[in-house]
Amino acid sequence: MIRLNAPGSDGVASLSTVWAVMEAARAGAADATAAARGFLPAAGALLSGGIHATGFAVGYLTTFPAVMLARVVPGNNAVVYGLADGGRAGIDLARSTLQGASLSGSSAAVPKLAAVEA
Repeated sequence: MIRLNAPGSDGVASLSTVWAVMEAARAGAADATAAARGFLPAAGALLSGGIHATGFAVGYLTTFPAVMLARVVPGNNAVVYGLADGGRAGIDLARSTLQGASLSGSSAAVPKLAAVEA
């Protein structure tokens, strides 16, 4: 709280002190306004960068092990045939589920899914 002295011999000094305090408050308010205007774009950029980094990490951490596993497993064996059959079964189940969920019931409403060839 600012206490003002009663006007007297130092009345001019009190007035100049009040004036200096008011000018400092105005300058502080202007600085706070400028900082607040710069906060939202900076926060948006930080959030966008975080989302991008998370998406990159999820994509990398799922794709890299899958590719490494695909390169490690030899091509002509029961594991590969089982994976291919499971993929085909998943595609068939997805296709039948989508056809059952479509209102028209026609296969034209269901997109063609890539088939896995053994």
